[in-house]
Amino acid sequence: MIIKKIIIGLAAILACAAANATVIGFDDLAGDPALPLTAGYAGFDWEGMGTIRADAYPGSGYEAGTVSFMNAAYNRDGATAAISTPDGSAFGFTGAYFTSAWVEQEISFEGWRGGQLLMTSGAFTLDTSTPRWIGLGWGGIDTLVIYNSSGTQWAMDEFTVPEPGSLALVGASLGLMALRRRRRPDRTTAHSRCS
Repeated sequence: MIIKKIIIGLAAILACAAANATVIGFDDLAGDPALPLTAGYAGFDWEGMGTIRADAYPGSGYEAGTVSFMNAAYNRDGATAAISTPDGSAFGFTGAYFTSAWVEQEISFEGWRGGQLLMTSGAFTLDTSTPRWIGLGWGGIDTLVIYNSSGTQWAMDEFTVPEPGSLALVGASLGLMALRRRRRPDRTTAHSRCS
């Protein structure tokens, strides 16, 4: 009986671990820097952003910052960028890799929900040679705003958000385990009555 519980518990943990994040790598797009990132791509609107191929500018931060196979997203015109849900539903931002395209710069983040500022980050320094993982672990936002200090572009890759189903899966697993525990009679009480 104990082994069965352990197996069920491990299966639930493995299922949750396997369904915990969606990674957006932008590699299924053309990577044409003349085109804006299409609204609705991967379930998000991408204001002020495009995609670029890693080989578009050899030796640049675009090349260094492409962590996935072929493309990275970037802030077009070096301006502030915003990522939001088209319908205003909440999402979580786990993190992403960022690299400055041309010069060292700082970026910072804001998380918004329904027009209200919920979260702000400090500044993160980016260089042109090493992708930097910036993991914020924010949840319950509908817009992520990315500011930069230099007015030049940065590359972003492997934009990672939690899958909505993973939290539900964890909750359902815990609920079933609690329900199962509640339904079983207490063996110590039953044993003491018989003595």
